[in-house]
Amino acid sequence: MERQNPLYFSARLRERLREALSARSVLVEAPAGYGKTTAIQDGLRPLLPKGAVFIRHVCAEESPRSAWRRLCRTLQKIDAKAGAALLGLDVPDEDSFGEAAEILREMECPSPVWLALDDFHRIAQLVPVYVWKAFLEHDAPRLHLTLMARPLAESVMLYEKASFLRISLEDLRLTEGESREYLAAAEAMLTERQIQELYRRCEGWILALFLHLRHYRKTGSFAEASTSDMSCFLRESVWDGLEQAGRDFLLRLSPFETWTEEQAACLSQLPELPASAIAFLRHNAFIRFDADSGCYATHSTLLEFVREMRKTLSAEQERAILYAAGDWCALQGEREKAIAFYYRLRDFEKILALNLSGLEDNRLMDLPDLAYGNALRDIAAHCTREMKIRYPMSVIQLAFEFFGQGRYREFSALCAEMSGLIKEIPAPQAERNRLAGELLLLEAFTKYNSITEMGRRMKAAAQLTGGRPSLISQSNSWTFGNASVLLMYHSQAGRLDAELADMETCCPYYVALTEGHGSGGATLMRAEALFCRGKATEAEIFCRQARHEAELNGQNSVLIGADLLLGRLAILRGQGSELAAVQERLARQAQENPQKSDRLEAGLALAFLAGLLPGPGWPGATDWLLQDSPASFARRLFTQAVPYACLCRAGLLLLSGKPETLLGEADAARALAQELRYPLALIYSHIHSAVAWNMLGQRGKARAELNQALALALPDGLYMPLAENYGLIGPILAKALSGKKQTKALSRLEALAKQMGEGRESVLMTVHAQELSPSENSADRQAGDRPAGEIYLQKLHAFASLHDLTDREISVLSCILRKLSVKEMAGSMGISGRGIKFHISNILNKTKVKKRRNLLSLYVAWKM
Repeated sequence: MERQNPLYFSARLRERLREALSARSVLVEAPAGYGKTTAIQDGLRPLLPKGAVFIRHVCAEESPRSAWRRLCRTLQKIDAKAGAALLGLDVPDEDSFGEAAEILREMECPSPVWLALDDFHRIAQLVPVYVWKAFLEHDAPRLHLTLMARPLAESVMLYEKASFLRISLEDLRLTEGESREYLAAAEAMLTERQIQELYRRCEGWILALFLHLRHYRKTGSFAEASTSDMSCFLRESVWDGLEQAGRDFLLRLSPFETWTEEQAACLSQLPELPASAIAFLRHNAFIRFDADSGCYATHSTLLEFVREMRKTLSAEQERAILYAAGDWCALQGEREKAIAFYYRLRDFEKILALNLSGLEDNRLMDLPDLAYGNALRDIAAHCTREMKIRYPMSVIQLAFEFFGQGRYREFSALCAEMSGLIKEIPAPQAERNRLAGELLLLEAFTKYNSITEMGRRMKAAAQLTGGRPSLISQSNSWTFGNASVLLMYHSQAGRLDAELADMETCCPYYVALTEGHGSGGATLMRAEALFCRGKATEAEIFCRQARHEAELNGQNSVLIGADLLLGRLAILRGQGSELAAVQERLARQAQENPQKSDRLEAGLALAFLAGLLPGPGWPGATDWLLQDSPASFARRLFTQAVPYACLCRAGLLLLSGKPETLLGEADAARALAQELRYPLALIYSHIHSAVAWNMLGQRGKARAELNQALALALPDGLYMPLAENYGLIGPILAKALSGKKQTKALSRLEALAKQMGEGRESVLMTVHAQELSPSENSADRQAGDRPAGEIYLQKLHAFASLHDLTDREISVLSCILRKLSVKEMAGSMGISGRGIKFHISNILNKTKVKKRRNLLSLYVAWKM
């Protein structure tokens, strides 16, 4: 049996480990082979106080979503509530990192726990850096966090901002004296010359020291390969010394970073592992066994080498390894991982045989190095006619995925082909009817957004399926992430009343077929139409009915649209407190909803409301909406929601004083709106362009844009989009309507515009009160001819510039100066309370004060 690597820690490292015992967070950072895992697992763990819990989580090479979900499940062992909340957020991105950061910062840990995240570098770059910064600065005194990683880029870890103990390469690298101590512990019988030669070769790298010593004991000489060429070094010192059975065993295990004995047996095509194989695993310096989980893990350095060695195998040998891995995942019900292996094997029948319906989040696969949409198209292209007949439901699921990806040509073609194959499927008639019903339901979406055509197919689908279709999940977004049902299903100017009647006739077929999916949608469309016609009281009644129906059936996408309408009603009526309540509900959806499409929809709703409230510190816009180009929206949103995102962006561009940008993007936005038959999106686009041209002094072009907006809006009495922007284009609009002899429309529009203007002013007075702290009022009044607000804003931005505050942090700072509570800030800004706390913490860190009251004192005392 191979002699084990001696467990050696230098006196310097032992001292650092004792420091780590009391540290809130520790980062152990060094290249592979310097003993990071050993230091924590075998050096720190035995020092823990009695009763303390040690949890080691190994970050694997996998997709961002899989990596994040595994980490969240580990965190659930410490704080079940926090872990569940993080799972609900899915992978944090620029839209949700604030919420994730705050949850990690505020994790609760009632008893002592040491959490070690091994190979942290594999997950570090998958989420925004501020998430890890917050985790390192967590507030749980009994939680001790240790991250073990290969060197991280400065862009990944904010070393200068996060407070933690750092154990570096220099702490782990052995000096010459420490190398001698290691050799003595290993009972190495070497001459002085050999010891010096060994240190020269290894330079304190403990893995290289071990491998050279191992090679010396077997051959009587050190390995000839240089440690700088790790591949050759491992080949000579480890690989060449293994029997063929040992090599084959490691090759078959190499698709996985951790495994159980049962898994190893299955991958090796054995009923169970023989004792010799278990001994090989348990007594191998490169393989670690975790008794708590029953899992083995190969040292990352050796694993990388073995994976490289797989490239030297024949195609047949490599396929056997991948098939064994895919079959194991399929056996364990891990279909996404199984598909990834089968896809690499180009075995499309194996993929279809897995039954692709009902996968979590409707994701067919989670491949870290493959574009999802391209994989879908590739699978569909290689499915033979015979495969489609054998696995019809999987093919139907593929078609549904095409629709979700916005690949309508492939979607329609696959639906049409499967409709022709239904009669050839060798199944009872009832089963063929069910499949035909599922297809009819899919074909209904090919007629989006023709309500009657969709309704006719949905009615027929309901008669055929005999039950709830498997394709539709209650958690799927019925609105495709759109915050306006009216925008989606009003498809032809002058037909709105007929469309509303069609919607109320046809939508119940779909709701009944799917057992509640889309509940409240038809009612919300009527409420939006009434609002746009200026009938606020009726609109509210229908809106609250829609909200109730959606809430009863868990339809968050409809609920978000209803809350947006309630927010618009609040602005119209000047109800600042009601608007704040709406924004708080939308902020919770934007931060906490488990469905990303719903989170984005809530963010768009907040952005729309923000566009209605001009002035400094307007709330609620999602950062990406202004920072990204519209061309990138399709990567975040369903295609059906992109026009709505574009009109929200346009409103914010106007508030930001960027009319040129808006006009440059208008044609592309309109092209998609026309393709989708969205006249309401076109109305807003022409209005926004009219405002932009007016800002640039081009009144002739502004009138031309308004005429196009009026041609689409007036046939259905859609006055509200015009009333919302009347303050910016009133004279031009009045002239355009007078020229068309639309005196009744002008009178109605002016009345609505007056009500909207007064309501907006009332809201701005109550929710967005003048941003002046009382202690500064007297000084501002003494400033002569300069307005108080101008002086205040100048000082605010000068102070923010001095401390490098972001735009969002400036808005939070202004709320702090007005002495608002966290809840009031959240309502005012349209983000969650957790997000507010995260920004407050960043401001306090940057200004180097501990409390908000200290910040207030610092600001008042500071002079420009």
